[in-house]
Amino acid sequence: MLAFSMTSSSHAVLLSFFALLTSTLCQQPNPHQCDDTFSFFGTDIANAANLTYCRKLRALGAELGWNLHNATTTTTTVTIVFSAVPPVGTGWIAWGVNPGPKPRMPGTRALVAIGQAVGPPVVASYNVTTDTLMGCKLENSSVEFRAEGVRSNYSSVTGRMVLAATLRLPSVYNPSRLNQVWQVGPAARGMALVPHAQQLHNFDGVDTLNLATGQMFGYSNTALRDAHGVLSVIGWGIIMPAGILIVRYFRSFPFQRQEYFLLHASCQLSAYVVGTTAWGIGLALLGSTRYYKTIMGHRVIGVLVFCLATLQMMALWLKPKKRDKYRRYWSIYHHFVGYSLVALTVVNIFKGFKILKPPPKWRWVYVAILASIGCAVLVLEIITWYKFYVMQKKKAEEHKDVKSAKAVQVTSNI
Repeated sequence: MLAFSMTSSSHAVLLSFFALLTSTLCQQPNPHQCDDTFSFFGTDIANAANLTYCRKLRALGAELGWNLHNATTTTTTVTIVFSAVPPVGTGWIAWGVNPGPKPRMPGTRALVAIGQAVGPPVVASYNVTTDTLMGCKLENSSVEFRAEGVRSNYSSVTGRMVLAATLRLPSVYNPSRLNQVWQVGPAARGMALVPHAQQLHNFDGVDTLNLATGQMFGYSNTALRDAHGVLSVIGWGIIMPAGILIVRYFRSFPFQRQEYFLLHASCQLSAYVVGTTAWGIGLALLGSTRYYKTIMGHRVIGVLVFCLATLQMMALWLKPKKRDKYRRYWSIYHHFVGYSLVALTVVNIFKGFKILKPPPKWRWVYVAILASIGCAVLVLEIITWYKFYVMQKKKAEEHKDVKSAKAVQVTSNI
Protein backbone atom coordinates (compact mmCIF):
# COMPACT_ATOMS: atom_id res chain seq x y z
CA MET A 1 0.00 0.00 0.00
CA LEU A 2 2.87 2.31 0.85
CA ALA A 3 4.57 1.50 -2.43
CA PHE A 4 1.37 2.35 -4.29
CA SER A 5 1.01 5.71 -2.53
CA MET A 6 4.65 6.54 -3.22
CA THR A 7 4.17 5.70 -6.89
CA SER A 8 1.05 7.89 -7.12
CA SER A 9 2.88 10.76 -5.44
CA SER A 10 5.82 10.40 -7.83
CA HIS A 11 3.46 10.36 -10.82
CA ALA A 12 1.78 13.54 -9.59
CA VAL A 13 5.11 15.30 -9.18
CA LEU A 14 6.31 14.17 -12.62
CA LEU A 15 3.04 15.24 -14.26
CA SER A 16 3.40 18.68 -12.68
CA PHE A 17 7.00 18.83 -13.90
CA PHE A 18 6.03 17.96 -17.48
CA ALA A 19 3.10 20.39 -17.42
CA LEU A 20 5.45 23.17 -16.36
CA LEU A 21 7.93 22.13 -19.05
CA THR A 22 5.25 22.17 -21.74
CA SER A 23 3.93 25.57 -20.73
CA THR A 24 7.43 27.04 -20.80
CA LEU A 25 8.64 25.49 -24.05
CA CYS A 26 5.44 26.41 -25.88
CA GLN A 27 6.02 30.12 -25.31
CA GLN A 28 7.25 31.37 -28.67
CA PRO A 29 9.18 34.64 -29.06
CA ASN A 30 6.62 36.34 -31.31
CA PRO A 31 6.84 40.08 -31.99
CA HIS A 32 5.33 42.21 -29.25
CA GLN A 33 3.58 45.49 -29.41
CA CYS A 34 4.94 47.97 -26.93
CA ASP A 35 3.02 47.88 -23.64
CA ASP A 36 3.57 48.31 -19.92
CA THR A 37 5.46 45.00 -19.67
CA PHE A 38 8.48 46.86 -21.02
CA SER A 39 10.50 48.90 -18.56
CA PHE A 40 10.79 51.93 -20.86
CA PHE A 41 7.08 52.03 -21.75
CA GLY A 42 5.51 55.42 -21.03
CA THR A 43 8.83 57.16 -20.42
CA ASP A 44 9.80 60.35 -22.19
CA ILE A 45 12.47 58.51 -24.17
CA ALA A 46 10.03 55.90 -25.48
CA ASN A 47 7.31 58.44 -26.20
CA ALA A 48 9.72 60.55 -28.23
CA ALA A 49 10.79 57.51 -30.24
CA ASN A 50 7.19 56.59 -31.22
CA LEU A 51 8.12 52.89 -31.12
CA THR A 52 6.54 50.39 -33.54
CA TYR A 53 7.91 47.13 -32.15
CA CYS A 54 9.22 46.07 -28.74
CA ARG A 55 10.99 42.80 -27.98
CA LYS A 56 12.22 41.04 -24.87
CA LEU A 57 15.68 39.92 -25.86
CA ARG A 58 16.68 36.44 -24.81
CA ALA A 59 19.77 37.25 -22.73
CA LEU A 60 20.78 39.55 -19.89
CA GLY A 61 17.20 40.71 -19.28
CA ALA A 62 17.54 43.17 -22.16
CA GLU A 63 14.69 44.88 -24.01
CA LEU A 64 14.61 46.56 -27.40
CA GLY A 65 12.11 48.88 -29.05
CA TRP A 66 12.43 50.44 -32.49
CA ASN A 67 10.71 52.46 -35.18
CA LEU A 68 11.78 51.96 -38.79
CA HIS A 69 11.36 55.32 -40.49
CA ASN A 70 12.53 54.37 -43.97
CA ALA A 71 14.74 51.89 -45.75
CA THR A 72 16.20 52.66 -49.17
CA THR A 73 18.96 51.11 -51.22
CA THR A 74 21.46 53.52 -49.71
CA THR A 75 20.30 54.31 -46.18
CA THR A 76 18.17 52.82 -43.41
CA THR A 77 16.87 55.19 -40.75
CA VAL A 78 15.69 53.60 -37.51
CA THR A 79 15.13 54.86 -33.96
CA ILE A 80 16.04 52.36 -31.23
CA VAL A 81 15.45 52.25 -27.49
CA PHE A 82 17.56 49.68 -25.65
CA SER A 83 17.26 48.79 -21.98
CA ALA A 84 19.30 46.45 -19.77
CA VAL A 85 20.47 46.05 -16.18
CA PRO A 86 24.21 46.68 -15.70
CA PRO A 87 25.94 44.91 -12.79
CA VAL A 88 26.17 48.24 -10.94
CA GLY A 89 24.88 51.75 -11.49
CA THR A 90 28.27 52.88 -12.80
CA GLY A 91 28.48 49.94 -15.20
CA TRP A 92 27.73 50.04 -18.90
CA ILE A 93 25.22 48.68 -21.41
CA ALA A 94 25.85 48.30 -25.13
CA TRP A 95 23.79 47.68 -28.24
CA GLY A 96 25.32 47.43 -31.67
CA VAL A 97 25.08 46.11 -35.21
CA ASN A 98 27.47 43.91 -37.15
CA PRO A 99 27.71 44.25 -40.96
CA GLY A 100 29.26 40.78 -41.24
CA PRO A 101 27.43 37.56 -42.21
CA LYS A 102 26.66 36.61 -38.59
CA PRO A 103 25.90 38.46 -35.35
CA ARG A 104 29.04 38.28 -33.23
CA MET A 105 31.15 40.58 -31.09
CA PRO A 106 34.18 41.10 -33.38
CA GLY A 107 33.18 43.56 -36.09
CA THR A 108 30.32 45.07 -34.10
CA ARG A 109 29.76 48.82 -34.15
CA ALA A 110 28.10 49.69 -30.86
CA LEU A 111 26.59 52.51 -28.89
CA VAL A 112 27.54 52.24 -25.22
CA ALA A 113 25.95 54.03 -22.27
CA ILE A 114 28.35 54.36 -19.31
CA GLY A 115 26.84 55.03 -15.90
CA GLN A 116 28.11 58.01 -13.90
CA ALA A 117 28.27 58.61 -10.19
CA VAL A 118 26.39 61.86 -10.77
CA GLY A 119 24.19 62.66 -13.75
CA PRO A 120 22.89 60.61 -16.67
CA PRO A 121 24.98 57.95 -18.43
CA VAL A 122 27.47 59.09 -21.06
CA VAL A 123 26.96 57.61 -24.54
CA ALA A 124 29.77 56.93 -27.00
CA SER A 125 30.37 54.79 -30.08
CA TYR A 126 32.77 51.83 -30.15
CA ASN A 127 34.24 49.69 -32.90
CA VAL A 128 34.79 46.19 -31.50
CA THR A 129 37.66 44.49 -33.31
CA THR A 130 39.44 41.17 -32.93
CA ASP A 131 42.12 43.03 -30.95
CA THR A 132 39.60 43.25 -28.13
CA LEU A 133 39.58 39.44 -27.91
CA MET A 134 43.37 39.57 -27.51
CA GLY A 135 43.03 41.72 -24.41
CA CYS A 136 43.45 45.18 -25.93
CA LYS A 137 41.55 48.07 -24.36
CA LEU A 138 38.19 48.88 -25.90
CA GLU A 139 38.00 52.65 -26.21
CA ASN A 140 35.49 54.87 -27.96
CA SER A 141 36.00 55.41 -31.67
CA SER A 142 34.11 56.59 -34.73
CA VAL A 143 31.81 54.24 -36.66
CA GLU A 144 30.40 54.39 -40.19
CA PHE A 145 26.78 55.07 -39.20
CA ARG A 146 25.41 58.31 -37.83
CA ALA A 147 23.71 58.41 -34.43
CA GLU A 148 21.38 61.37 -33.83
CA GLY A 149 19.23 62.43 -30.91
CA VAL A 150 21.18 60.25 -28.48
CA ARG A 151 19.56 60.03 -25.03
CA SER A 152 20.12 57.93 -21.92
CA ASN A 153 19.02 57.56 -18.34
CA TYR A 154 19.44 55.30 -15.32
CA SER A 155 16.89 54.34 -12.65
CA SER A 156 18.26 53.50 -9.23
CA VAL A 157 14.85 52.00 -8.39
CA THR A 158 14.78 49.37 -11.13
CA GLY A 159 18.53 49.26 -11.76
CA ARG A 160 17.86 49.66 -15.48
CA MET A 161 19.80 51.81 -17.89
CA VAL A 162 18.16 53.02 -21.10
CA LEU A 163 19.87 54.07 -24.32
CA ALA A 164 18.08 55.66 -27.29
CA ALA A 165 19.19 57.06 -30.64
CA THR A 166 18.17 57.50 -34.26
CA LEU A 167 20.59 55.62 -36.51
CA ARG A 168 21.27 56.24 -40.18
CA LEU A 169 22.72 52.96 -41.38
CA PRO A 170 24.54 52.72 -44.74
CA SER A 171 23.65 50.10 -47.34
CA VAL A 172 26.09 47.55 -45.88
CA TYR A 173 23.45 46.89 -43.22
CA ASN A 174 20.46 44.84 -44.39
CA PRO A 175 17.27 46.00 -42.59
CA SER A 176 15.58 42.64 -43.22
CA ARG A 177 18.48 40.77 -41.59
CA LEU A 178 20.15 43.20 -39.20
CA ASN A 179 22.76 41.48 -37.02
CA GLN A 180 22.46 42.89 -33.50
CA VAL A 181 24.72 42.38 -30.48
CA TRP A 182 24.11 43.55 -26.92
CA GLN A 183 26.08 43.35 -23.69
CA VAL A 184 26.44 44.68 -20.13
CA GLY A 185 29.61 45.36 -18.17
CA PRO A 186 30.76 46.31 -14.68
CA ALA A 187 32.59 49.61 -15.16
CA ALA A 188 34.69 51.88 -17.35
CA ARG A 189 38.04 53.52 -16.72
CA GLY A 190 37.51 56.85 -18.33
CA MET A 191 36.04 55.84 -21.70
CA ALA A 192 37.81 52.46 -21.79
CA LEU A 193 35.35 49.66 -21.00
CA VAL A 194 36.15 47.05 -18.35
CA PRO A 195 35.48 43.61 -19.91
CA HIS A 196 32.15 41.94 -19.25
CA ALA A 197 31.74 38.75 -17.20
CA GLN A 198 32.55 35.42 -18.84
CA GLN A 199 29.21 33.83 -17.98
CA LEU A 200 27.17 31.77 -20.43
CA HIS A 201 24.45 34.41 -20.83
CA ASN A 202 27.04 37.05 -21.67
CA PHE A 203 27.76 35.09 -24.84
CA ASP A 204 24.09 34.82 -25.80
CA GLY A 205 23.54 38.50 -26.57
CA VAL A 206 23.39 38.06 -30.35
CA ASP A 207 20.50 37.83 -32.80
CA THR A 208 19.39 38.74 -36.30
CA LEU A 209 16.42 41.09 -36.60
CA ASN A 210 14.01 41.99 -39.37
CA LEU A 211 13.26 45.66 -38.70
CA ALA A 212 10.15 45.67 -40.89
CA THR A 213 8.37 42.62 -39.42
CA GLY A 214 9.89 42.30 -35.96
CA GLN A 215 10.95 38.72 -36.63
CA MET A 216 14.13 37.46 -35.00
CA PHE A 217 16.39 34.66 -36.24
CA GLY A 218 18.16 32.97 -33.33
CA TYR A 219 21.78 31.89 -33.38
CA SER A 220 22.01 30.28 -29.92
CA ASN A 221 21.73 26.73 -28.66
CA THR A 222 18.95 27.58 -26.21
CA ALA A 223 16.74 24.64 -27.22
CA LEU A 224 19.61 22.16 -26.88
CA ARG A 225 20.57 23.61 -23.51
CA ASP A 226 16.99 23.31 -22.28
CA ALA A 227 16.79 19.71 -23.51
CA HIS A 228 20.12 18.91 -21.83
CA GLY A 229 18.92 20.36 -18.54
CA VAL A 230 15.46 18.78 -18.55
CA LEU A 231 16.70 15.31 -19.52
CA SER A 232 19.49 15.48 -16.92
CA VAL A 233 16.99 16.30 -14.17
CA ILE A 234 14.58 13.55 -15.23
CA GLY A 235 17.20 10.83 -15.83
CA TRP A 236 19.96 11.42 -13.28
CA GLY A 237 17.99 13.54 -10.81
CA ILE A 238 14.64 11.73 -10.48
CA ILE A 239 14.53 8.22 -11.98
CA MET A 240 17.93 7.11 -10.67
CA PRO A 241 17.24 8.00 -6.98
CA ALA A 242 13.84 6.30 -7.32
CA GLY A 243 15.57 3.09 -8.44
CA ILE A 244 17.91 3.22 -5.46
CA LEU A 245 14.97 3.78 -3.12
CA ILE A 246 13.23 0.68 -4.51
CA VAL A 247 16.16 -1.67 -3.97
CA ARG A 248 16.93 -0.20 -0.55
CA TYR A 249 13.48 -0.67 0.98
CA PHE A 250 11.66 -3.30 -1.06
CA ARG A 251 14.25 -6.04 -1.59
CA SER A 252 13.68 -7.90 1.68
CA PHE A 253 13.35 -5.46 4.54
CA PRO A 254 11.23 -3.65 5.67
CA PHE A 255 8.98 -4.59 2.71
CA GLN A 256 9.58 -7.65 0.59
CA ARG A 257 8.50 -7.54 -3.04
CA GLN A 258 9.49 -10.25 -5.50
CA GLU A 259 9.46 -7.79 -8.40
CA TYR A 260 11.89 -5.36 -6.70
CA PHE A 261 14.85 -6.31 -8.89
CA LEU A 262 12.87 -5.86 -12.11
CA LEU A 263 11.69 -2.42 -10.96
CA HIS A 264 15.18 -1.46 -9.80
CA ALA A 265 16.84 -2.56 -13.04
CA SER A 266 14.12 -0.88 -15.14
CA CYS A 267 14.53 2.42 -13.30
CA GLN A 268 18.30 2.41 -13.53
CA LEU A 269 18.30 1.40 -17.20
CA SER A 270 15.77 4.15 -18.00
CA ALA A 271 17.80 6.67 -15.99
CA TYR A 272 20.95 5.65 -17.85
CA VAL A 273 19.31 5.98 -21.29
CA VAL A 274 17.75 9.38 -20.51
CA GLY A 275 20.84 10.65 -18.68
CA THR A 276 23.21 9.50 -21.41
CA THR A 277 21.05 11.28 -23.98
CA ALA A 278 21.42 14.46 -21.92
CA TRP A 279 25.17 13.84 -21.66
CA GLY A 280 25.40 13.39 -25.44
CA ILE A 281 23.61 16.70 -25.96
CA GLY A 282 26.11 18.26 -23.58
CA LEU A 283 28.94 16.92 -25.75
CA ALA A 284 27.24 18.41 -28.80
CA LEU A 285 27.22 21.78 -27.04
CA LEU A 286 30.96 21.67 -26.38
CA GLY A 287 31.71 23.25 -29.75
CA SER A 288 29.88 26.43 -28.82
CA THR A 289 30.92 26.56 -25.16
CA ARG A 290 34.60 25.60 -25.26
CA TYR A 291 35.64 29.13 -24.30
CA TYR A 292 33.37 29.39 -21.26
CA LYS A 293 35.73 28.52 -18.42
CA THR A 294 33.06 29.10 -15.79
CA ILE A 295 31.32 25.79 -16.59
CA MET A 296 34.43 23.59 -16.35
CA GLY A 297 33.36 22.17 -12.98
CA HIS A 298 29.95 21.24 -14.40
CA ARG A 299 31.63 19.44 -17.30
CA VAL A 300 34.04 17.48 -15.08
CA ILE A 301 31.27 16.30 -12.76
CA GLY A 302 29.10 15.41 -15.77
CA VAL A 303 31.84 13.20 -17.22
CA LEU A 304 32.37 11.58 -13.81
CA VAL A 305 28.63 10.90 -13.45
CA PHE A 306 28.50 9.27 -16.88
CA CYS A 307 31.54 7.08 -16.17
CA LEU A 308 30.26 5.93 -12.78
CA ALA A 309 26.79 5.29 -14.19
CA THR A 310 28.31 3.20 -16.99
CA LEU A 311 30.27 1.25 -14.37
CA GLN A 312 27.04 0.62 -12.44
CA MET A 313 25.26 -0.61 -15.57
CA MET A 314 28.00 -3.24 -16.04
CA ALA A 315 26.64 -4.86 -12.88
CA LEU A 316 24.06 -6.56 -15.12
CA TRP A 317 26.88 -8.72 -16.51
CA LEU A 318 29.65 -8.58 -13.89
CA LYS A 319 27.64 -9.16 -10.71
CA PRO A 320 29.14 -12.12 -8.76
CA LYS A 321 26.85 -14.97 -7.71
CA LYS A 322 25.50 -15.06 -4.18
CA ARG A 323 27.90 -17.78 -3.03
CA ASP A 324 30.94 -16.12 -4.59
CA LYS A 325 33.48 -15.04 -1.96
CA TYR A 326 33.82 -11.63 -3.66
CA ARG A 327 30.07 -10.90 -3.55
CA ARG A 328 30.32 -9.04 -0.24
CA TYR A 329 33.04 -6.69 -1.50
CA TRP A 330 31.19 -6.15 -4.77
CA SER A 331 28.03 -5.18 -2.86
CA ILE A 332 29.98 -2.62 -0.81
CA TYR A 333 31.46 -1.11 -3.97
CA HIS A 334 28.09 -1.11 -5.80
CA HIS A 335 26.32 0.66 -2.94
CA PHE A 336 29.11 3.21 -2.47
CA VAL A 337 29.18 4.12 -6.18
CA GLY A 338 25.38 4.33 -6.30
CA TYR A 339 25.09 6.76 -3.39
CA SER A 340 28.06 8.77 -4.70
CA LEU A 341 26.25 9.08 -8.03
CA VAL A 342 23.19 10.57 -6.34
CA ALA A 343 25.30 13.13 -4.46
CA LEU A 344 27.29 14.13 -7.57
CA THR A 345 24.14 14.36 -9.65
CA VAL A 346 22.34 16.68 -7.24
CA VAL A 347 25.39 18.94 -7.01
CA ASN A 348 25.76 19.06 -10.79
CA ILE A 349 22.07 19.77 -11.38
CA PHE A 350 22.25 22.82 -9.13
CA LYS A 351 25.43 23.86 -10.92
CA GLY A 352 23.40 23.62 -14.13
CA PHE A 353 20.71 25.86 -12.66
CA LYS A 354 23.39 28.41 -11.79
CA ILE A 355 24.80 28.30 -15.34
CA LEU A 356 21.56 28.38 -17.34
CA LYS A 357 19.73 30.73 -14.94
CA PRO A 358 16.23 29.44 -15.78
CA PRO A 359 13.12 30.99 -14.19
CA PRO A 360 13.19 30.38 -10.40
CA LYS A 361 10.18 28.05 -10.64
CA TRP A 362 12.35 25.34 -12.21
CA ARG A 363 14.73 25.31 -9.26
CA TRP A 364 11.83 25.18 -6.80
CA VAL A 365 10.16 22.35 -8.71
CA TYR A 366 13.31 20.27 -8.42
CA VAL A 367 13.70 21.22 -4.75
CA ALA A 368 10.13 20.00 -4.21
CA ILE A 369 10.96 16.71 -5.97
CA LEU A 370 14.06 16.24 -3.80
CA ALA A 371 12.02 17.07 -0.71
CA SER A 372 9.42 14.45 -1.70
CA ILE A 373 12.13 11.81 -2.16
CA GLY A 374 13.73 12.88 1.12
CA CYS A 375 10.43 12.59 2.99
CA ALA A 376 9.84 9.13 1.52
CA VAL A 377 13.33 8.04 2.60
CA LEU A 378 12.79 9.43 6.11
CA VAL A 379 9.48 7.60 6.54
CA LEU A 380 10.89 4.34 5.20
CA GLU A 381 14.00 4.62 7.39
CA ILE A 382 11.82 5.11 10.47
CA ILE A 383 9.78 2.05 9.51
CA THR A 384 12.97 0.08 8.85
CA TRP A 385 14.55 0.86 12.18
CA TYR A 386 11.29 0.31 14.05
CA LYS A 387 10.86 -3.12 12.48
CA PHE A 388 14.51 -3.90 13.16
CA TYR A 389 14.07 -2.90 16.80
CA VAL A 390 10.93 -5.04 17.16
CA MET A 391 12.65 -7.98 15.45
CA GLN A 392 15.72 -7.73 17.67
CA LYS A 393 13.54 -7.46 20.77
CA LYS A 394 11.57 -10.52 19.70
CA LYS A 395 14.77 -12.48 19.07
CA ALA A 396 16.10 -11.46 22.48
CA GLU A 397 12.90 -12.65 24.16
CA GLU A 398 12.97 -15.92 22.23
CA HIS A 399 16.61 -16.40 23.19
CA LYS A 400 15.75 -15.66 26.80
CA ASP A 401 12.88 -18.19 26.71
CA VAL A 402 15.10 -20.86 25.20
CA LYS A 403 17.76 -20.20 27.80
CA SER A 404 15.16 -20.42 30.60
CA ALA A 405 13.77 -23.64 29.16
CA LYS A 406 17.25 -25.18 29.08
CA ALA A 407 17.85 -24.10 32.67
CA VAL A 408 14.58 -25.70 33.77
CA GLN A 409 15.47 -28.89 31.90
CA VAL A 410 18.89 -29.06 33.56
CA THR A 411 17.31 -28.55 36.97
CA SER A 412 14.74 -31.29 36.39
CA ASN A 413 17.45 -33.70 35.28
CA ILE A 414 19.31 -33.11 38.54
